[in-house]
Amino acid sequence: MRNTSLKKASRVLDVAVFVFTTMAIAGVFYEGMTLKWYDIVGVLVVCMDYTFMPATILHLIVDRKDKWIALHIFSMVLIIAAVVMKIGGIPYPAITLLFWYFYLWFLYGSILIRMYISARE
Repeated sequence: MRNTSLKKASRVLDVAVFVFTTMAIAGVFYEGMTLKWYDIVGVLVVCMDYTFMPATILHLIVDRKDKWIALHIFSMVLIIAAVVMKIGGIPYPAITLLFWYFYLWFLYGSILIRMYISARE
């Protein structure tokens, strides 16, 4: 029973991470096109990051026997590295943020596609 409720929560967070990531990428792109800063983009990035963290933890619990567990372990390593860099005052190069956004977008897009395909079978 507990595992199914965690799995449902994980699926809701998967959708949230994908939506916030998509909106954050679009927002950053729009900022670049208009050469203006918009406060909402920062909010979207924070929402993206703070849904990604619990989603990763839930995936490590719920999907521990899944073949995608290596990607979730890698995601946790990325989270730990980002926290260490933040605490240590190490600045993030702009290219790492670009890779971060697209890693999340492709990972959670793939997870949603896999959920859709498995639901249709």
